[in-house]
Amino acid sequence: MKVLFIGNTRLGDAILSTPILNYYNKKNCNITIICSSLSKNIYSSFSSVKRVITLNKKKRGLHWLEAYNLLEPVKWDLVIDLRNSLLSRIIRKKSIIRYNDRGNEIHKVESYCNLVNLKKGRSPFIPSNKSNRKIVINLINKIKIESPILVIAPITNWKRKNWPLQNYKILIKKLMRKENKYFSSVILLGSRDESIHCEELKKSLNNLAVFNLAGKLQVLEIYELFKLCSFFIGNDSGLTHLAAASNVKNLALFGPSKSTIYRPWGKNSHFIRTPETYSQLVEVKGYDRFDDSSLMKSLKVQDVFNACLQIIS
Repeated sequence: MKVLFIGNTRLGDAILSTPILNYYNKKNCNITIICSSLSKNIYSSFSSVKRVITLNKKKRGLHWLEAYNLLEPVKWDLVIDLRNSLLSRIIRKKSIIRYNDRGNEIHKVESYCNLVNLKKGRSPFIPSNKSNRKIVINLINKIKIESPILVIAPITNWKRKNWPLQNYKILIKKLMRKENKYFSSVILLGSRDESIHCEELKKSLNNLAVFNLAGKLQVLEIYELFKLCSFFIGNDSGLTHLAAASNVKNLALFGPSKSTIYRPWGKNSHFIRTPETYSQLVEVKGYDRFDDSSLMKSLKVQDVFNACLQIIS
């Protein structure tokens, strides 16, 4: 069966949609993916994916015309469109499943699974890769990162949902105290652009075993890294969902985003949010999405630390 899967552009959404892809992967379908460069590595890791077309958004939807010209001139057995796009309306197909959340307030994983009536295997899943795991193990040995390892992803691509770096500094110190010694090493993760902020955090913790790997690993290498670590803490981001998919114990920090929809999914996944609800932070007079100030400042370090202790124990 030839399947066209029009996937998500953002890393987090791509990870949350993997139960659908895993379901059709097990059916040994011939799957073509259309997605962004950010989500390409997630989708291409499935064995039934034979081709991946990456798109860059263009004005007036011209990227969909580009995709149309790149596709095989066939009649698709099934089209799964998570973007509710123009493309899925104009190509030839026998059957189509088109996603439209319509303001739905249920979790994204549930929403995606309901789309294909998936009852089992509803957790995000990414196939493992031995070569990526070997790369990570060699790196850990080379730079002498000792276990147990705490991983922190302190920065997101939206400043309003970043917990202050000073708070992360205090939290890490509390978790690394000699009398506690829950972890022997700390790894900081993020994109290449976020590396400068991770380096700032690292330098503020210069008496501790902190390693800044932001921008130094590919997405699927980070996925294998999580499996070798003991705990992950991060904001609402793609890396948080990647950690949840790896089954490492994790804690996500929420503020101006909806935890009901985007909390990390899985048996080892937990979240804590600001005292204020999403509505109290965002749906208020004078709210500016493009302001640089954090909306996470009211989330206290002690509350996050206590949540960590509960998960660790």
